[in-house]
Amino acid sequence: MAYSQAVVLAGGIAHVPILITALKFLDSKTLKLHNSKAAADKKKAAAAAAKAQALAATKAAEEEAAAKAKAAADAAAAEKPSNDSLEGS
Repeated sequence: MAYSQAVVLAGGIAHVPILITALKFLDSKTLKLHNSKAAADKKKAAAAAAKAQALAATKAAEEEAAAKAKAAADAAAAEKPSNDSLEGS
C-alpha cells in the first residue's frame, strides 16, 4: 500500500524537530569539548609565559649582579695601582 503525499509530508515534518534536537545535542557536546581544549591550551600558554617571564627576571638579576661585581673589581683594581705608586715614592 502506497502512502499519500500528505502522509509522507506529515511524517517528514514530524521528524524535523527530532533531527534538530539530535543535531543541537551533538553541537553542544562538540562545543564543550572545543571550549575545554581551548581553555587548557590558554592555561598552558599562560603558564609558559609566566615561566619565561620569571626566567627573564632571574637572568636580568644575575646579569645585574655580575655587572656590579665587575664594577667593584674594576674599582678595586683602579685603587690598587694608585696605592702602590704612593708606597714606592
